[in-house]
Amino acid sequence: MTAVLAGSLAGVSCGAGAAARFAGHWKGVRAEGVAAGAEAAANAYAAGLDMVVRDDWISVTSRNARQTGRFKILKQYAASLTIATDRDGTDTPQTFVFADDKTMKWMVLDGQAIVFTKK
Repeated sequence: MTAVLAGSLAGVSCGAGAAARFAGHWKGVRAEGVAAGAEAAANAYAAGLDMVVRDDWISVTSRNARQTGRFKILKQYAASLTIATDRDGTDTPQTFVFADDKTMKWMVLDGQAIVFTKK
């Protein structure tokens, strides 16, 4: 399932490490790495995102749409996690990087990310 902005969404059991951090309710804060002229629109879009991860389900809601689906973990490290959704499969992996337990970046494109904080 293609996510709002550039990627896909999903969910799998959150056990330890980055997977445990991934579980929960996340609120979009801002976009990073976008062109100077697109910053305001990208930040407004990012601030309108809401992500909920529970078990092997992920739901991402923007101001205009909601996408919900299952995911599986492809790679997991202490501070990052790569998932694949049932809809998009392993050809469209999504990577999330954790600055700490309350701050996560969704790496949507090369050098571009959406920053989330945990609610």
